[in-house]
Amino acid sequence: MTKLPDPRSGASLSTARTTQAGSLFLFFSLTYAVMWTFSVWVAATRIPARSALGSLLLLLGTFAPSMVALWMTARAEGSSGIRALLGRVLQWRVAAHWYVFAVSYIAAIKLAVAFIHRVATGAWPRFGTDAWYVIPLAIAFSMPFQAGEGIGWRGYALPRLAARFGFGRASILLGQASGLLV
Repeated sequence: MTKLPDPRSGASLSTARTTQAGSLFLFFSLTYAVMWTFSVWVAATRIPARSALGSLLLLLGTFAPSMVALWMTARAEGSSGIRALLGRVLQWRVAAHWYVFAVSYIAAIKLAVAFIHRVATGAWPRFGTDAWYVIPLAIAFSMPFQAGEGIGWRGYALPRLAARFGFGRASILLGQASGLLV
C-alpha cells in the first residue's frame, strides 16, 4: 500500500495527498465503470441473469472493486504490493471471540426477535421453508464473493481514505461510495 511520505524526507506531503486523491478518484471511477459495464451488458442484451453467461458477467461486476484494486496496485507497486494487499485478507487482528460474535450475532438477533414475537402474539413467526442447514451453506458460498469486494473496498480504498480523513469518516465515506453501486 502506498504510504504518505515522512515530511522529514523532503517529499511533499501535499503532493502525496494529491496523488493519493487522484488514485482514489481513478479507483472509484474504474470500479463504477467496470461494474456497470457488466450489469448493463446483461440488461441491454437481455441475457438472463440466471443463465451461465449472465451469472458470470454479474459475478465479474461484483468483483469489480477487487479487480480494479489489484490492477492499480500492480501498476503502482508491483508484485510486492499485490502480496501485501492480498496478505491482509487472512490477517487476524482481533481476539477470537470477536470472530465468534461476527458469525453468531445475526442468528442471535433473529432468535431474539422471534422470541419477542412469540411473547407478543403467542405464536412463533414463520421461519421459512428452507432446511436449517441451508443457512451455513449459503454463508460459506457467499463468503468468497464478499471477500471479492472487500479487497477493493477495505483493502485498497479504506486505508487511503483513512490516511486523509481518519477511519471513522473514511468508513462513512466508503459506505456511501459503495452504496452508489447498488
